[in-house]
Amino acid sequence: MTELIKIEDVSFKYFNQNILKNINFNVNKGEIIGLIGINGSGKTTLLKCLNGLNKYTSGSITIKNNILKLMSPNKIAKEIAFMNQNTSLDISFNCLDIVVMGRYPHLERGKSFSKFDYEQSLKYMKETDTLKFKDKKINSLSGGERQRVLFSKVVAQETDVILLDEPTASMDLFNQEELFKICKKLSREKKGIVISTHDLRVAAKYCDKLLLLKDGEKVSFGKVEDVLTKKNIKKAYGVDVEIFINPISKNLDYYIY
Repeated sequence: MTELIKIEDVSFKYFNQNILKNINFNVNKGEIIGLIGINGSGKTTLLKCLNGLNKYTSGSITIKNNILKLMSPNKIAKEIAFMNQNTSLDISFNCLDIVVMGRYPHLERGKSFSKFDYEQSLKYMKETDTLKFKDKKINSLSGGERQRVLFSKVVAQETDVILLDEPTASMDLFNQEELFKICKKLSREKKGIVISTHDLRVAAKYCDKLLLLKDGEKVSFGKVEDVLTKKNIKKAYGVDVEIFINPISKNLDYYIY
């Protein structure tokens, strides 16, 4: 697999508090990596380190062999798209105008969004089933609908790496599945996708690898069956579980007792 991002011994401090400690893993083309762990385990902080919003205090992050700290914001935006878990917006733009903003890294200096940018945005809205919202104000939508539109914006950015922070938090079960199916399609198109999620069953179904965090440290990283073990879940979540293959879904599943 072709390596897109390499994370080596990355740590992050905030007011002298260790939030992340010596994180190591790679993001490859065609891979979906799930970030899992309880609230406060460091998932969002790590995602923000990967796209340059948080300046990691030690270690190294490289994007296609380019040192992240030496890259300009526009160069990063051409390689990495990031969707925040906060869908609250203070602007009242039409949804199409929101999605086309994802095209900003491709703008020439001093130019406005082109007909092509709008055509691409409409294409991705159709693919993400948000075309019906194109003329609606973003603030008139429900939380789940806003998340879908913002996901369209991220896809319209056309980057090789996509970072999603709790993208399905406000979605119903049907739309959760649809978003992850689109992510799977994007991974087949050789995108590298990193998703933070609390839903271990969905992570087991759609992710190729998992990174389990606790208190900013890596508990385990690797294939789903190697990470979702009784021992690891007990350590990270503090609960006892039985791990089994669900006879209906054929996916890894668990039972808390």
